[in-house]
Amino acid sequence: MRRITTLAALAIGALACDGTLSEGVSYDETPALSPPDEGGNPTSQGPSGGADDPGTLPGVALDGTPVRSRMVRLTHAQWERSVRDVLQLDQEPALSLSFTSDPPNGSFSNNERALTVTPNLRLDYQRAAEALSQQVARDPAALARIFPGTDGGELIASLGRRVYRRELTADEQARYRALFDLGPSVLESGDTRADGAQLVIEAMLQSPHFLYRTELGADGAPLSGFEIASKLSFLLRNTTPNDELLDAAASGALDEPAGVLGLARQMLEAPDAVEAIQHFHDELFGLDRYLSIAKDPVSFPQHQESLNPTLARAEALFLEHLFQSGLGLHALLTSTVAYANEELAPFYGVDVAGAELQQIDLGPERPGLFTRLGFLAYNGTLRDPDSIHRGVEINRTMMCAALSPPPGIIPALPTVEPGQTNRERVNAHTGPGTCGSGCHTTIINPIGFAFENFDAMGQLRETDNGKPVDTSSEYDFGAGLVPFDGAAELMSLLAESPRAHACYARHLAEYGLGRDIDAADAALIAGLQRASALEDESIKELLLTVVASPAFGQRSPLGGAL
Repeated sequence: MRRITTLAALAIGALACDGTLSEGVSYDETPALSPPDEGGNPTSQGPSGGADDPGTLPGVALDGTPVRSRMVRLTHAQWERSVRDVLQLDQEPALSLSFTSDPPNGSFSNNERALTVTPNLRLDYQRAAEALSQQVARDPAALARIFPGTDGGELIASLGRRVYRRELTADEQARYRALFDLGPSVLESGDTRADGAQLVIEAMLQSPHFLYRTELGADGAPLSGFEIASKLSFLLRNTTPNDELLDAAASGALDEPAGVLGLARQMLEAPDAVEAIQHFHDELFGLDRYLSIAKDPVSFPQHQESLNPTLARAEALFLEHLFQSGLGLHALLTSTVAYANEELAPFYGVDVAGAELQQIDLGPERPGLFTRLGFLAYNGTLRDPDSIHRGVEINRTMMCAALSPPPGIIPALPTVEPGQTNRERVNAHTGPGTCGSGCHTTIINPIGFAFENFDAMGQLRETDNGKPVDTSSEYDFGAGLVPFDGAAELMSLLAESPRAHACYARHLAEYGLGRDIDAADAALIAGLQRASALEDESIKELLLTVVASPAFGQRSPLGGAL
């Protein structure tokens, strides 16, 4: 089978040894890494992020180093769905489960910096193409779905359009036709139609035009209609554009901003968009980590590991509710809506019947995502609340605080002493006068202490080790220290904080553009921040603002190094 792949590659020039596409556009255009710093890390080429730096917005640094690549490799999830859709399979093939994994780089899995092709991944793609082409070509029903006729030219034109996400050129069609005609002499199965189809499918699935999403225009030029169709589809559906989107591109409907915005608005109302935006929130808030929640069976006998998927799903439903209801960051931080079933309800102190998750109202003591069981239980130890990690998570996701771990091995907090509260223990080892006082006293601990009235499982409590819990603190939201008492007051202050809205805007733009955010994006982030903070724009409308921006619709000059 290896000689078939070699013949396929030579026949269409898809895997040229110089790393170029058939049009001669290089897909390895990134400059070399900048010199490393003293710690051995590449130095940032973005702004410093200081208070007077143009690359900042209300305390949020825009200091990424985007590549703005002309060719962005599909994520493994996008590859799975695209293969399913172009080959019209009944389900995703699940072959990417054995692919070389992507190293974390950036906040989200669709960040261009993580989407490189290593030699091992190239072989993964080759093996997958071999397996899929044989699977489809040797199954008459599967082959008939993509190749109902007998003329190889029909297969090449129809399948090629879906694989390349545009019309094939005459030269490309001719080379694939030569490959189709070569199939019977290479495979010699006696089925000339299947032999030709197998070789064509195998080659197309290894083409850079399939494995990468392209932006090949001149710097500053609008993306082509087909490039916009692909960019929209991968963002809002996490898969390759369907025939309807490709038809819209071919008709010129996506050549003007109004057409792009109208189509994006329509796509955002489809179920696929709910799933795509949920993926953004899953990665931002790390909901998959909830599957690892563990508790001391003596302290929390009602918690079983089998409960963890329900904890994660309940938070996902809350976030889906925000998106589908046209709500924004204010509601994410302050809504009292939650989801529970008969297993979760006792932890909330409410009554719910049945195994299905149902929408409930938790009242003013539990506003927003961060008072839900999943967040609180994950950021809790086996027995006690984890004030430090609760504070770190909210600082990271809502305030874009740059928190670096201290050098060396971080020792665990000692056990609680008799008569000592959890807050007193944390303060004794990270508070004023300790080696960790810098970040902890002013940034991390104040946020975490607001949740001291929630135990390690997220249940409300009034006392800790026989003493009343203390949830009061103060925090600089951008204009000096502001006092608060408890999670409800903290969430209200966060919801009114320009910095929180700027931070969420940065996250959403990074996901929507699939790259780091830098000072060149300041106007976009400022517009998103104002719309979110002052106009309470919904997540949908904020995403439409990203789609309507030149950063999304125009070819940007190449940026920093990978």
